[in-house]
Amino acid sequence: MSAAGLASAQRPSSGLRPAQLPRDLAAIADLIEFCFAPTLDASGRSAIHEMRLLGRSGPVGWTLGRLSTAVPGMMTGFVWVEHGRLVGNVSVTPAGFGRGWIIANVAVHPDYRRRGIARQLMHAALDLVEQRGAFAILQVDADNDGARALYEQLGFAEQRTFTRWRRATHLRLPDGNTPPLAARRMARSDAGGVAELARRVRPNERGGMGWLRPNDPSQLRPVRWPTLWRLVSGRSVTTWVVPGPDGAVDAALHHETRLGGSTTLFDLLVRPERQGELEAPLIAGLIQRAGGWTQPLVTEHPADDEAASDALREFHFRPERALVHMIRQR
Repeated sequence: MSAAGLASAQRPSSGLRPAQLPRDLAAIADLIEFCFAPTLDASGRSAIHEMRLLGRSGPVGWTLGRLSTAVPGMMTGFVWVEHGRLVGNVSVTPAGFGRGWIIANVAVHPDYRRRGIARQLMHAALDLVEQRGAFAILQVDADNDGARALYEQLGFAEQRTFTRWRRATHLRLPDGNTPPLAARRMARSDAGGVAELARRVRPNERGGMGWLRPNDPSQLRPVRWPTLWRLVSGRSVTTWVVPGPDGAVDAALHHETRLGGSTTLFDLLVRPERQGELEAPLIAGLIQRAGGWTQPLVTEHPADDEAASDALREFHFRPERALVHMIRQR
């Protein structure tokens, strides 16, 4: 081989290629952390740490590490390389419902932006989804106008914007606040009313209950044997309802704690005709019941629900991040 041919063979490849996770994962973790550091929460930072360790662990460590949650079993994607340096990434993972795929971790190093790299990564990811699934979904920060415009150009439609709210454990109820509402625990006879309420205020075509949580009536029914279910699943779930006329449900508050979890998650559903009336007392009741809990209260709630947003602020919840959920159908 000539000297010129040898130099060409040794030159690092550049451009788009499929991700090779055992080889690329540590560099992908570094890129994601660099690009998204301001928005990473504790779970995101933990996932980055696991990805980096897994990527540097060698073949045996990689095989064992796939049992962790940092890298889903069917995660794939594409990377962009410039002179041997990984500068772009997109991850593609099954959504777990409806033959959908998640597109995530769309990242390009700032030194290489505005060159069309993100668009080419997305085209590759969408071609993959076209071959394997029925739709693609993603989340994007509500204030990221450039990314939202790119995704719209690629055929994505916005479903809804959800805001993540958090309330610290040391806070007390505001002085002079409305007393908690006389809500009752959900009975099995309430299942139809709660399902109808959820369909009305959290329809699947607008993102359902939240990210990767399609509106599924079976998930809103009360557990038949809660103690046994808690022991088996490590989860404790309770739903409180405000009954309406003729067997309807005017409001519901569903909360869940998980063994070893760092937060208590809840969903607040209120019939539009009673919005602005029931949110505050339902939240007050939840806070009072949570008096002995050691986990912060967290909810992912539609940003367009102004009455709930006002109530959450009243009770010292802090908005952490607003994300637009988008979908692209085949």
